[in-house]
Amino acid sequence: MKRYTLLIGFVACMSVSLMHAQQDGSQLLFERFENRFQELDSLMFTSSEYSVLDDSTIFFQHWIVGEQYAANNDSLIDAQVQAEVRALKHQTGLALTGQTYYRLDDGLAIDEDDAVSRYKAKVQVELRWNFLNSSLIHRKGRVHELELQGDIQRLALSKDNVARQVAEHQDYFRAKYDSLLAGILQHRLYNLTLMNEAQMFLLEHGNISSDELLTNINDKAEAERNLMAIAKNYPAANSLSKPSGFVVEIDSLALIDYVRQHHPDLHLLQLQSEMLMQQMQNETYWQRLNISPFVRYSYYFRTNLPNSSNVDLGINFNIPLTGETAKKRAAMDAERMVMQAEFQQVEQKILENIRVVLLDIQRLNRISLAELDRMEDLKRYLQIRSNAYTNRKGEYNIILRTKEYNTYLLCWEKFLSYQYQRDCLLMTLQTYIPEISVFDFCVGTVI
Repeated sequence: MKRYTLLIGFVACMSVSLMHAQQDGSQLLFERFENRFQELDSLMFTSSEYSVLDDSTIFFQHWIVGEQYAANNDSLIDAQVQAEVRALKHQTGLALTGQTYYRLDDGLAIDEDDAVSRYKAKVQVELRWNFLNSSLIHRKGRVHELELQGDIQRLALSKDNVARQVAEHQDYFRAKYDSLLAGILQHRLYNLTLMNEAQMFLLEHGNISSDELLTNINDKAEAERNLMAIAKNYPAANSLSKPSGFVVEIDSLALIDYVRQHHPDLHLLQLQSEMLMQQMQNETYWQRLNISPFVRYSYYFRTNLPNSSNVDLGINFNIPLTGETAKKRAAMDAERMVMQAEFQQVEQKILENIRVVLLDIQRLNRISLAELDRMEDLKRYLQIRSNAYTNRKGEYNIILRTKEYNTYLLCWEKFLSYQYQRDCLLMTLQTYIPEISVFDFCVGTVI
């Protein structure tokens, strides 16, 4: 009987100890939640804006990255074209030729009655002028062809340059987005960790279902994956009041008009078509003729007669009897017609792609504003709920309250995602206009 009484007493003491331990554990968790709520309220209900990379004026900056690179390329191409033009202008068509030979046998093939043919050796010098192949013929058209070739080279380098610039700006936008997202994710992840501990405590004491805990574990794992996907370590957000963002309005008519005139692919087709037209003009029948006046001096060394010399004047000609020129011009003209049809197809595709991008930018502007309005509504809601919790009015559930804060943080993440997508679309537009900044067609409004 005494042992039984002692056993009951021991069990009672252990039960009291466990109850005290549970109370101590729950009280500690409760205090951690309360401290967390105070921290979140201080971050939310301040007027400062959170921005780790404070360079949002990018929207109002000009397209200056790589300008020096482009200028260097232009100067090199200009120097090349000028050198080719100088070489063309120095094509005189003049040619100095000569020959000399010695006869092994004086009696071989010598006409004794022809004193000119009776010689041992001969030296001959001839100056010939093929003026049809000189720079005097079609000079302007040939110079223009060289200039067009330079423009085509310059355009190809410009496309490479804009691709590099776009990549640099995309890296900037990615870094900016990652910095802001990481700051928000860390706050939400900390909340999920607290919720996980609280739900595990409740589960151990039979006060919560395992399904609710499993949902929280999955949410926490997803947040951790998103944070680990960010390469650099960024600090937690120092403000949760209001994100700094923009609504970007684009002058679509001016942009499309500029694209029609300056898009690299369209401009390239225009230059190639102009090149073909110039080549057609330069391709003439006279180009294939060889009519060369000449003056020839000959000096004869003779054995039994005095040496002699003579000067000849004449015209050398070579007239091709083919219709090659007309057929080649016809082929060039057919190629030019194909190029014009391709131009229309490419232009239509480009303009359609631009319109899709412009619509997406407008859509992202709208949902960014909508998400910002939702965040303001949630802030007012959380303010009211915070006052109610402070005054202990109504039902008080720390896990539910934490979920409410996380809903606000999720709005942050969505807003940042919309802004980042919009920035990437702006860089997509930039690829269509390599010569100037897309921001020249934009008006950014801080929201």
